[in-house]
Amino acid sequence: MCGRRLSMKLIVFMGAIGCVLAVGCQTPRTSRLDFTLFESEGQENRHYADFNDAFYRVSAGSTLEIVLRATKPSSIDPTQTITQVLYLKTYWRPIPGTTAVEATQINARVQYAVLTPPTGVRYDGGAFISYKIDKKSGVLTGKIESGTLSPKFRMGDAVEPFGAARFTGHIRATEKSRDVVSTLQMLESQFSRPIVPAPAPRGN
Repeated sequence: MCGRRLSMKLIVFMGAIGCVLAVGCQTPRTSRLDFTLFESEGQENRHYADFNDAFYRVSAGSTLEIVLRATKPSSIDPTQTITQVLYLKTYWRPIPGTTAVEATQINARVQYAVLTPPTGVRYDGGAFISYKIDKKSGVLTGKIESGTLSPKFRMGDAVEPFGAARFTGHIRATEKSRDVVSTLQMLESQFSRPIVPAPAPRGN
C-alpha cells in the first residue's frame, strides 16, 4: 500500500514539474530547475520545472536570498493545486577570475518544498550559484551550477514524491524583500515533522 501511495505521489509530482528531459523541451524564458531524481531501484529520471515567480533580497553583509515559486493544477486531480517553492541563501559569492571554483563546492543552502495543501514535503540541501544584478533594472540573473536535495520535513501526512536528487538551474528574479521573508517564515514554521530515513534491510 505504501508503495502505491508513493508511486501515485511521484506521478502527481511529475505532472507538476514538467516533461521528461529526454523527450526534448524548449529553452525556458523564465527561471527553471533541472532535476535528476534517484529512485530506490537505482534508476535516474530527469525532469524540469519552470517558475513564473522569482524574487530576491540582499541583506546585511551582501547575503543574497532567492525565492522561486510555481503553482499549477494537479494532472491527476485538476481540483487540487500543487505548489513548488525554492528558497536559496548564499554564504559567499564567487568572483570570476579570482575565486577558484570546483564542482563539489557549495556557496548556498537550499530549501525546496512541494505542497498540496494541507500536506507537503520539504527537501533541504546545498548548491553552488553564480549571479549578477543589473544596476539599471535591478534584475538578477543567475546560474545554479550544481545542487543536492534530500527529504527532511513533512507537513501533515504527506509522502515524499521522490528521494535524493541533484539539480541545476537558471534564475531571473526581481527584488521583493517582503516576499522573500514571508516565504522563509512559511518554510520554517509549517514543516515541523522530521522525515526519518527507512532502516537499511538486514542481511540473512
